[in-house]
Amino acid sequence: MSDLSKVLGVHFSPKRQGSSWVLLEEFGQGVREAGADFEIVSVIDAKNLQGCQECGSCNADGQCAIDDDMNIFYRAFEGVKRLVVSTPIFFYDVPSQGKAVIDRSQAYWARRYVLGRNREGLEGAQGFLLGVGATRGKDLFMPVTLSIKYFFDALAFPKIFDTLFFRKIETPAALTQEQRFAARSAGLAFAKA
Repeated sequence: MSDLSKVLGVHFSPKRQGSSWVLLEEFGQGVREAGADFEIVSVIDAKNLQGCQECGSCNADGQCAIDDDMNIFYRAFEGVKRLVVSTPIFFYDVPSQGKAVIDRSQAYWARRYVLGRNREGLEGAQGFLLGVGATRGKDLFMPVTLSIKYFFDALAFPKIFDTLFFRKIETPAALTQEQRFAARSAGLAFAKA
Protein backbone atom coordinates (compact mmCIF):
# COMPACT_ATOMS: atom_id res chain seq x y z
CA MET A 1 0.00 0.00 0.00
CA SER A 2 1.42 3.36 -1.02
CA ASP A 3 1.42 6.20 1.45
CA LEU A 4 1.32 9.91 0.59
CA SER A 5 2.29 10.85 4.15
CA LYS A 6 5.80 9.45 3.70
CA VAL A 7 8.65 10.95 1.70
CA LEU A 8 11.77 8.95 0.92
CA GLY A 9 15.05 10.81 0.52
CA VAL A 10 17.59 9.03 -1.67
CA HIS A 11 21.13 10.24 -1.09
CA PHE A 12 23.60 9.53 -3.91
CA SER A 13 26.78 10.96 -2.39
CA PRO A 14 29.52 8.72 -0.97
CA LYS A 15 30.08 11.41 1.69
CA ARG A 16 27.95 11.87 4.77
CA GLN A 17 27.50 15.45 5.98
CA GLY A 18 28.47 16.90 2.60
CA SER A 19 26.47 19.61 0.86
CA SER A 20 23.95 17.22 -0.70
CA TRP A 21 23.36 15.60 2.71
CA VAL A 22 22.81 18.96 4.40
CA LEU A 23 20.36 20.03 1.70
CA LEU A 24 18.51 16.71 1.97
CA GLU A 25 18.21 17.11 5.73
CA GLU A 26 16.88 20.65 5.26
CA PHE A 27 14.38 19.34 2.70
CA GLY A 28 13.40 16.64 5.20
CA GLN A 29 12.86 19.24 7.91
CA GLY A 30 10.35 20.95 5.63
CA VAL A 31 8.64 17.60 4.97
CA ARG A 32 8.33 17.02 8.71
CA GLU A 33 7.00 20.56 9.24
CA ALA A 34 4.23 19.64 6.80
CA GLY A 35 3.34 16.66 9.00
CA ALA A 36 4.74 13.92 6.78
CA ASP A 37 7.26 11.21 7.63
CA PHE A 38 10.74 11.47 6.15
CA GLU A 39 13.32 8.73 5.80
CA ILE A 40 16.72 8.75 4.10
CA VAL A 41 18.33 5.83 2.30
CA SER A 42 21.92 6.47 1.26
CA VAL A 43 24.58 4.85 -0.88
CA ILE A 44 26.82 5.32 2.16
CA ASP A 45 24.98 2.42 3.80
CA ALA A 46 25.40 0.22 0.74
CA LYS A 47 28.96 -1.05 1.25
CA ASN A 48 28.51 -3.87 -1.28
CA LEU A 49 26.76 -2.28 -4.26
CA GLN A 50 27.65 -3.62 -7.67
CA GLY A 51 26.84 -2.09 -11.01
CA CYS A 52 24.42 -3.64 -13.48
CA GLN A 53 25.99 -6.62 -15.25
CA GLU A 54 23.60 -6.37 -18.22
CA CYS A 55 22.91 -10.08 -17.86
CA GLY A 56 19.25 -9.71 -18.87
CA SER A 57 17.92 -11.94 -16.10
CA CYS A 58 15.51 -9.22 -14.95
CA ASN A 59 13.80 -9.46 -18.34
CA ALA A 60 12.61 -12.96 -17.37
CA ASP A 61 11.13 -12.27 -13.94
CA GLY A 62 11.64 -8.59 -13.08
CA GLN A 63 14.19 -9.45 -10.39
CA CYS A 64 17.87 -8.55 -10.35
CA ALA A 65 20.11 -11.62 -10.17
CA ILE A 66 22.71 -9.80 -8.06
CA ASP A 67 22.23 -10.22 -4.32
CA ASP A 68 23.92 -7.26 -2.64
CA ASP A 69 23.15 -4.01 -0.84
CA MET A 70 20.92 -2.81 -3.67
CA ASN A 71 18.31 -4.69 -1.65
CA ILE A 72 18.39 -1.74 0.78
CA PHE A 73 17.02 0.42 -2.03
CA TYR A 74 14.60 -2.17 -3.41
CA ARG A 75 13.02 -2.46 0.05
CA ALA A 76 12.96 1.32 0.56
CA PHE A 77 11.22 1.94 -2.78
CA GLU A 78 8.31 -0.37 -1.96
CA GLY A 79 5.12 1.56 -1.32
CA VAL A 80 6.75 4.99 -1.64
CA LYS A 81 4.83 7.61 -3.63
CA ARG A 82 7.04 10.61 -2.91
CA LEU A 83 10.74 10.47 -3.62
CA VAL A 84 13.47 13.10 -3.47
CA VAL A 85 16.94 12.43 -4.83
CA SER A 86 19.81 14.50 -3.48
CA THR A 87 23.13 14.35 -5.26
CA PRO A 88 26.38 16.18 -5.76
CA ILE A 89 27.57 16.55 -9.33
CA PHE A 90 30.57 14.44 -10.36
CA PHE A 91 31.67 15.14 -13.93
CA TYR A 92 28.20 16.50 -14.76
CA ASP A 93 26.28 13.49 -13.42
CA VAL A 94 25.60 11.55 -10.23
CA PRO A 95 28.49 9.81 -8.42
CA SER A 96 29.20 6.22 -9.46
CA GLN A 97 27.43 4.80 -6.40
CA GLY A 98 24.25 6.65 -7.33
CA LYS A 99 24.63 5.59 -10.95
CA ALA A 100 24.76 1.97 -9.77
CA VAL A 101 21.39 2.45 -8.03
CA ILE A 102 19.95 3.99 -11.19
CA ASP A 103 21.34 1.24 -13.42
CA ARG A 104 20.17 -1.52 -11.08
CA SER A 105 16.65 -0.09 -11.33
CA GLN A 106 16.66 -1.84 -14.68
CA ALA A 107 14.71 -4.55 -12.85
CA TYR A 108 11.82 -2.09 -12.41
CA TRP A 109 12.12 -1.04 -16.04
CA ALA A 110 11.95 -4.69 -17.14
CA ARG A 111 8.83 -5.24 -15.04
CA ARG A 112 7.13 -2.25 -16.70
CA TYR A 113 8.31 -2.41 -20.26
CA VAL A 114 9.22 -6.06 -20.87
CA LEU A 115 6.83 -7.93 -18.59
CA GLY A 116 3.98 -5.37 -18.61
CA ARG A 117 3.71 -5.28 -14.82
CA ASN A 118 3.21 -1.80 -13.45
CA ARG A 119 3.78 -1.03 -9.80
CA GLU A 120 0.39 -0.80 -8.10
CA GLY A 121 -0.91 2.15 -6.12
CA LEU A 122 1.33 4.87 -7.48
CA GLU A 123 -1.42 7.30 -8.44
CA GLY A 124 -0.26 10.77 -7.44
CA ALA A 125 3.40 9.74 -7.18
CA GLN A 126 5.85 12.63 -7.22
CA GLY A 127 9.59 13.03 -7.53
CA PHE A 128 11.99 15.84 -6.72
CA LEU A 129 15.68 16.42 -7.49
CA LEU A 130 18.13 18.33 -5.29
CA GLY A 131 21.50 18.95 -6.93
CA VAL A 132 24.63 20.70 -5.81
CA GLY A 133 27.76 21.35 -7.85
CA ALA A 134 31.08 23.08 -7.30
CA THR A 135 31.29 24.70 -10.72
CA ARG A 136 29.03 27.19 -12.44
CA GLY A 137 28.61 25.65 -15.90
CA LYS A 138 25.45 26.58 -17.76
CA ASP A 139 24.59 22.92 -18.40
CA LEU A 140 25.86 21.63 -15.05
CA PHE A 141 22.57 19.98 -14.11
CA MET A 142 21.34 18.86 -17.54
CA PRO A 143 22.90 15.35 -17.53
CA VAL A 144 21.81 14.56 -13.96
CA THR A 145 18.29 15.75 -14.75
CA LEU A 146 18.10 13.29 -17.65
CA SER A 147 19.47 10.45 -15.53
CA ILE A 148 16.91 11.09 -12.80
CA LYS A 149 14.10 11.49 -15.34
CA TYR A 150 14.59 7.94 -16.57
CA PHE A 151 15.30 6.61 -13.08
CA PHE A 152 11.91 7.96 -12.01
CA ASP A 153 10.32 6.47 -15.12
CA ALA A 154 11.70 3.01 -14.28
CA LEU A 155 10.16 3.36 -10.81
CA ALA A 156 6.82 4.36 -12.42
CA PHE A 157 7.15 7.94 -11.18
CA PRO A 158 6.33 10.87 -13.48
CA LYS A 159 9.16 12.01 -15.74
CA ILE A 160 8.26 15.61 -14.90
CA PHE A 161 9.45 16.75 -11.48
CA ASP A 162 10.56 19.81 -9.60
CA THR A 163 14.23 20.60 -9.05
CA LEU A 164 16.36 22.77 -6.81
CA PHE A 165 19.96 23.31 -7.87
CA PHE A 166 22.88 25.16 -6.34
CA ARG A 167 26.09 26.04 -8.17
CA LYS A 168 29.52 27.02 -6.82
CA ILE A 169 29.15 25.04 -3.58
CA GLU A 170 32.39 23.30 -2.58
CA THR A 171 31.53 22.49 1.05
CA PRO A 172 28.48 22.63 3.33
CA ALA A 173 29.91 25.81 4.86
CA ALA A 174 29.39 27.50 1.48
CA LEU A 175 25.62 26.95 1.70
CA THR A 176 23.93 30.19 2.68
CA GLN A 177 21.04 30.43 5.11
CA GLU A 178 18.88 31.41 2.12
CA GLN A 179 19.85 28.24 0.27
CA ARG A 180 19.14 26.09 3.32
CA PHE A 181 15.81 27.82 3.75
CA ALA A 182 15.03 27.25 0.05
CA ALA A 183 15.61 23.50 0.51
CA ARG A 184 13.45 23.43 3.65
CA SER A 185 10.70 25.40 1.88
CA ALA A 186 10.87 23.03 -1.08
CA GLY A 187 10.39 20.08 1.26
CA LEU A 188 7.43 21.74 2.92
CA ALA A 189 5.78 22.47 -0.44
CA PHE A 190 6.55 18.98 -1.76
CA ALA A 191 4.94 17.28 1.24
CA LYS A 192 1.88 19.51 1.03
CA ALA A 193 1.37 19.10 -2.72
